[in-house]
Amino acid sequence: MKTPQELASQLNDVLERNYDAINGYKDAARDVENEALKDYLIKQAKERIRFGQEMRQEIMLLGGAPTEEGSALGFLHRTWMNFKTNLVHNNEDEVCEECIRGEKAAVEEYDELLEEPGLSARLRAELLEHKTKTLQAIADLSLIRDAFK
Repeated sequence: MKTPQELASQLNDVLERNYDAINGYKDAARDVENEALKDYLIKQAKERIRFGQEMRQEIMLLGGAPTEEGSALGFLHRTWMNFKTNLVHNNEDEVCEECIRGEKAAVEEYDELLEEPGLSARLRAELLEHKTKTLQAIADLSLIRDAFK
């Protein structure tokens, strides 16, 4: 079983990726022309903001200090995607594919965390909800992507 500090550190990793997702969804919304997709991406960014607020609270309850920003790797990836999508006129399927890829990585992190023994019932429930909503986003984005092909 991890110490509270180790668990807070692991939650901070998830929080950092969550910040990357927020920024990624916002950037993606700017990169697409389809209004329905744009609205969906903005909705997902707002959902990730809520996830982040919940993670921050859990980290503080464990005595940790929540991280304040995403990763450098996430920033570089978004920069590359912005460049790449600006070269392609009809890029909705590409944007969806990149969002799916990021969400699959998030699910892996949730799975890893959920294997930890000794999680509080509240934290386990939050993580399960985040994972479920992330899996739903993957399913939704897959359907949307396929409609653009």
